[in-house]
Amino acid sequence: MECEICGKEIRYRPAKIIVEGTELNVCNECREYGVEDVSTSVQHGVTRVVRKDRRPQQSKPIVFTEELVEGFNEIIKKERQKRGWSQEELAKRIQEKESLIRKIENAEMTPEPDVIEKLERIFDIKLREKVQEVKLSPQKKLVPTLGDVVVIKKKKK
Repeated sequence: MECEICGKEIRYRPAKIIVEGTELNVCNECREYGVEDVSTSVQHGVTRVVRKDRRPQQSKPIVFTEELVEGFNEIIKKERQKRGWSQEELAKRIQEKESLIRKIENAEMTPEPDVIEKLERIFDIKLREKVQEVKLSPQKKLVPTLGDVVVIKKKKK
């Protein structure tokens, strides 16, 4: 028997899942793409399907109240140099990799919140600032015109 999603041969018992109302026999790797069919029972000619959802529950939406200050990478570099530390020494002090410090100082990446906390603590500085809430006034809905959507190509002569 073949998996009805990826086409691989199923050697053992296939998993029965429901994808958008359709029951499929799939391999173990593809079972995450649907809802697993746990049991079915027939009573008075009506099939009852009890399903178990294997997908993780949706988490709460992320609300940003703080953001990194502009030029955070330069601030970190200056603070490190002011103390005479190398990138390697700073990395050891905050228990992170030297490559992470290099990437942060070169603005190749934005540090994770826990790394920001460590840097703020070790340098006794603030790298985050409060984000002010911006109120938008309701405006008329703009409906796109055909000219907004169409891209006109000129013929080459």
